Amino acid sequence: MTSLDKFRKVPKKYLVLISLCLISPLITAQEQSWVDIAVHNFGAPINTMWAEGELSFADDGTMVYCSARQDMAVAEGDPKDLYIATFNSETGSWNTPVNMGIPVNQPPQTDINPLRRGDDREPWITADGNTIYFRSDRLATTAPLNNHDLFVTHKNNGAWTEPELVPFPISTAEGDEHCPAVLQDGKTLCFASRRSGGYGGSDIYCSERDESGNWTTPINQGPNINTAAEEFHFTQDKGGTVYFTSSRPGGYGGTDIYGAMQLGPNKWGPARNLGPQVNTAAADMCPALPPGGDTFSWFSTRQDNSLGDIDIFWTNKLNTQ
Repeated sequence: MTSLDKFRKVPKKYLVLISLCLISPLITAQEQSWVDIAVHNFGAPINTMWAEGELSFADDGTMVYCSARQDMAVAEGDPKDLYIATFNSETGSWNTPVNMGIPVNQPPQTDINPLRRGDDREPWITADGNTIYFRSDRLATTAPLNNHDLFVTHKNNGAWTEPELVPFPISTAEGDEHCPAVLQDGKTLCFASRRSGGYGGSDIYCSERDESGNWTTPINQGPNINTAAEEFHFTQDKGGTVYFTSSRPGGYGGTDIYGAMQLGPNKWGPARNLGPQVNTAAADMCPALPPGGDTFSWFSTRQDNSLGDIDIFWTNKLNTQ
């Protein structure tokens, strides 16, 4: 099943927060073993023959994600659009997702914007469900690497506003900013960037607004998070643990998902690979936490139990010390 109800059907005595299981200071010095519960494909109507991924959840269970599906795209050949899906508790399944449409999603290039590919992706919906940050190439002026910036849209009287650029020092001309996320404090915006001065590749940075409402200089999240490889896509649970994607050496495949406990503002404990329940020889990326804290979601190129080349999956964890 692909339902929030199914997420909760494992007996409560077995369910524990992933952060406590994997990253708790009480267990960092000892080896952990895990009993596998099946990794579930979200299934139709979320996953399709096209690529789906990069999801996030509001507290009410509303999911926003991106898809390359062409049967609902805002324009023919549009590579990625943002979709919203809600869960129907009466049927125990997801309702048909809704393309967020124009102006949130933009079609491919025009004479005015010849470099734009219509690449709208990596949405992050805030806990209250009223704001979405995402990456887009709608203002592309350089080709092809560093033409992505971060944008934000707000829900106003049930409709989503014209997206606005999240300005400098968040979006830059050089940095190819992507994968926005808001931490549990509700005020810290984290994102990935290739700007100079990092550890290499894509690094994760965080920023807060000052008293005037302006974004402060983003802070690199340091060597426990960032490496010379690629790091991106923070998501934080209520216990303070962040989960993120990394292509650092020593993993199971091209990209794996790791977790690290927050030690203070912009300070994190050692990153730990989440292991073979989540990570495979394929690319496993962009963790997300459905409401309730008992389940863990991500997208993967794994080919077992898949509907397309890239699908969204979820699983439970059991601690069997």
